[in-house]
Amino acid sequence: MNNHEIKISFIVPAYNVKSYLGKCLTSLQQQSLDNFEIIVVEDCSTDGTLSKARQYARKDPRIQIICHKENQGLGPARNTGMEYARGKYICFVDSDDWVDPGYGEAFYLEAERTSADMVVGTFYAVFSQGARIVSHFVDPAVRYASLPFDAQTCPAVLSMPTPVWDKCYRREFLKNYNIRFPALIGEDIPFQWEAMTQAKRISVVGEPFYYYRIRDTKKNRSLTAGRDIFADVFLAQEKALAFLNDSGHYEKLKSIWWERMIKELLHLTDKSGDTLVSDNFVAKVFHTMLRKSLEPVDFSSLNRAYIPEHVLFMAMFAQKCSSWKEFQELVARSHPSNHQPRPRFIGLNKLQMVLTRYDLDVDENKISHQLKISNHNISMPYYPDLLDYKAIIYENNRIIILPPAHDPNMEPARININFEGHGCSKIWYFLSCYQEGRSSELCISQILLDKNKRILIDKKTILHIGEKIVLSFLEIPKDISFNECSFEFSVKCLSGFPAWESDVTISNFYGEGL
Repeated sequence: MNNHEIKISFIVPAYNVKSYLGKCLTSLQQQSLDNFEIIVVEDCSTDGTLSKARQYARKDPRIQIICHKENQGLGPARNTGMEYARGKYICFVDSDDWVDPGYGEAFYLEAERTSADMVVGTFYAVFSQGARIVSHFVDPAVRYASLPFDAQTCPAVLSMPTPVWDKCYRREFLKNYNIRFPALIGEDIPFQWEAMTQAKRISVVGEPFYYYRIRDTKKNRSLTAGRDIFADVFLAQEKALAFLNDSGHYEKLKSIWWERMIKELLHLTDKSGDTLVSDNFVAKVFHTMLRKSLEPVDFSSLNRAYIPEHVLFMAMFAQKCSSWKEFQELVARSHPSNHQPRPRFIGLNKLQMVLTRYDLDVDENKISHQLKISNHNISMPYYPDLLDYKAIIYENNRIIILPPAHDPNMEPARININFEGHGCSKIWYFLSCYQEGRSSELCISQILLDKNKRILIDKKTILHIGEKIVLSFLEIPKDISFNECSFEFSVKCLSGFPAWESDVTISNFYGEGL
């Protein structure tokens, strides 16, 4: 097979995946694309992975095996594969995953059609050995962009997830810019920032062809693994940030960098949550590093559409709270561990949102927990000049309030709520704003009332023009019983003119302290 005939090099790093490698290689052998090669980089496995790879290589000359002399990790294994690759394009495939027969051909035809440096795709997340499959789709802002594009003309591409295995790269592009993986967990992070910001032509394959296997084992969530993961991912973030600063990209891309950094760092609670809960030393160090990373973030300028609310809440809480213990307690409540039920997943043909049940054990310390609204009372269901729109909507433990749209002197609609559950000394929550053509300044009134409806606290929070989301709280006076309190929220427009469909959402109520 001549070099110019090889269309794609599929690079497959392999380490202790004897049980999964066969399915991966079989799926690559069955590609509808002609003239490709499969490069298996064997990283000193101890479970018979090498023997499995050789069984396939003996029967298929398209499979080449490269053996490391010592275990180096996923990033260096991919680098080794790139050194041996001869294809015009490179696709990275993890050895415990598999692909559809059209995977390579879809990427190749799109890359050739658009002369792309890289083609971004998407994937299926496979749980429980295929018992449940969740489709992930390319963000519409990327999928329907004018093709080809770059990160300047379509910055939404930078908000996409970091994996390299759902993408295809022109080999000469990676070589010319010397884009390589670091020897770190989280190796995809700096690689993707370098590739996406330097690619002159990016194209899209909108349908998923890749099956990403999610293995949930005690080994994957071990104490040691948790320590290694969080330390390396922080280093990977620092490496990516150093590249953005050195290349002069940081200032113009910093808001997108913040969005991606938040999602990636808070994803660590899924990877090392057990460690954060059980190891105080790790929790202290993790919280210190997380606060340092989050310190420059201006949450009010972030686009909340790209960050799930529970992730935003945890990030803002980590930035604001001064105690690692407080953060550890939040992780303990939100991370499904041995002491909690497994999470439920909801959604259909969309990115899934994880919902964790916050059941409290009577033997546990009642320090921090989610709060659920037990009852509510709305004072003004509709504004007189906006009878087509509800002034306040309550649904799924979330409050949505429209400010009076025309008359700044009009009394705003108000909602009074009570919470169920045991007491707390402080209540945290999100205040987030949506407006078409944002041009107004809003004031959110947050009032704490006693059982006789006396005002104990009247707090005003201003969402200035351009602000999208803030984290707020109300502190319960020490001599007041939480269960006898009620809370009132309303919104007024201070300046500017809000669009009719503008609103403020109040959500993610979280009780702290006892």
